[in-house]
Amino acid sequence: MESVYVGSNSSDGTALGCGVIVVVSLILAVATQCGGGDSDAASTATPSTAVSAAVESPRPAGQEPKADAPKPARPKKVTMTLAEIADTPGTFEQFKEFVAKHGTARQKKAVKHLKGWRGYKRKWVHPALEARSDYPTVDYEAIDDGDVVELEKMMDLEKQSQYIAEAFAAWWEIDETATLQVFDRGGEYTAGTSCIRPDTVKKNGSCL
Repeated sequence: MESVYVGSNSSDGTALGCGVIVVVSLILAVATQCGGGDSDAASTATPSTAVSAAVESPRPAGQEPKADAPKPARPKKVTMTLAEIADTPGTFEQFKEFVAKHGTARQKKAVKHLKGWRGYKRKWVHPALEARSDYPTVDYEAIDDGDVVELEKMMDLEKQSQYIAEAFAAWWEIDETATLQVFDRGGEYTAGTSCIRPDTVKKNGSCL
């Protein structure tokens, strides 16, 4: 291959020296470019290699994901009549235990206020299972006089009785249309009366 020299056309060694410098510079430039390409390739490959290693690495012992605990199966519904439930010792505790395990948060909160069965009565519209509670007594005379606070208290207690009746419907095999009456702490007035049915909250306690 013929070498080309860059420089002056003088007859001394200047032209030869300049030519050597140019050739060496070209070799260095090519070498630098090739070396830089290899460096970029290595740099690009490094992250993927690390990710691959992380994906393929086994899960440390003792860190396996835990399966969700199975929900407790609901027991069969109680098939006694309401009169039998009211007169049979232990049924109230069974009902509270059922709600504690299977009831909603609102049902659990409402049922905690119950203190026991009061009795069973066949009333002129629907028979009723009566329950004692520690709910406060509503001042109905104050409501008649326009007391908003007492009115709100009464409405809240009615809603609580609906949650209780709905929980009772999940526990009892309904064999007749009936209501659950929750009496206040004094035992003279009802804190709420609701139909025993699965959707009594939606129906606002009505049996219709």
